[in-house]
Amino acid sequence: MAREFKLPDIGEGVHEGEVVKWFVKEGDAVKENDPMVEVMTDKVTVQIPSPVTGKIFQLRA
Repeated sequence: MAREFKLPDIGEGVHEGEVVKWFVKEGDAVKENDPMVEVMTDKVTVQIPSPVTGKIFQLRA
């Protein structure tokens, strides 16, 4: 079953950011909490983990 992943609330009232680095590519298998993407906001740069175990179908930013 495909699941859409959206940027989670990273606090400080931040609602958008810029993708700095992808740690995965299409076709990769991931486990829950594996790092997926690094996002930079005007306040912080954070790694966003996978919320579920599965396979990467498509990357969009």
